[in-house]
Amino acid sequence: MANVRETRTEHESEFDSNLDHAPIGKPQTRLGEALPAELSPDDFVKELTNEVMNSAAANIGPFYEQLIAKKVPIEGAREWVKQWYIDSRIFPSVIAQIAANSYYFYDARQYMGANLAEELGEFNPAREHPVTVRQLGRALGVSDEELEFAEPYPETLLYVEYRQHLVRDYHWLEGLAAGSFAIELTIPGRFRRIAAALREQFDLDDEALEVFRIHAGDERLELNYGGDDKHAGEAANLLRKYAIGAELQQRIRLAIWRSIQARRVYQWGLYREICLKRHPAWETITK
Repeated sequence: MANVRETRTEHESEFDSNLDHAPIGKPQTRLGEALPAELSPDDFVKELTNEVMNSAAANIGPFYEQLIAKKVPIEGAREWVKQWYIDSRIFPSVIAQIAANSYYFYDARQYMGANLAEELGEFNPAREHPVTVRQLGRALGVSDEELEFAEPYPETLLYVEYRQHLVRDYHWLEGLAAGSFAIELTIPGRFRRIAAALREQFDLDDEALEVFRIHAGDERLELNYGGDDKHAGEAANLLRKYAIGAELQQRIRLAIWRSIQARRVYQWGLYREICLKRHPAWETITK
């Protein structure tokens, strides 16, 4: 009777080497494809910035288009803030994980530690960022209990848990790219537009909209650290300094790609549940 290695050798010819995958790349990358050439630090960060800023999924996808256009009724806005609260409640852990994984890189630890402190309201529990989402929820007519025990859409759950996987299980620079740079880079521009739409549509005041002003930067706030522009800039500087070599640069590109794909899923979940299911044609489509 053949042992396992003899059996494997017997069937080895059945494998087609033309179908081998590259060890670093997307699932559709073949083994024979060469890595992109190493870029200079400035060119690499410029490439990443363009990739993120030109992605609809990373910026304003189908649901946010409707929200900014003031086409989401109050009932839909209430459902959205519940899902956002799930996301925002977990996000400080994303930043904490990046700091934890940065090991003996002092500058990374310091930047991410400061970022974490700001996410936590500079250790004022009433100013922690998820708590400011609660303020918005209350203004929209959602109770703290409804927020705290909201059922996540499947896409929301996949997004927040996959994001945690990216920052926990990958190299800290990949986590930084996927969990800080790619996310916080797009927040200020989107938040300014959402805040303006919500103010006009639902007559919300500055207290209700504080969560947007914190992230977009507002010198009127007691805690003003420059918004997420500052966080994204610090992440970019760390990538510029440490993302050296073609292999590491490609891994960082892939981490950003994964982060954006996860957000694409989240956005379409919001769009399906809050917009499409309220459309008169939904019942006919799903029969």
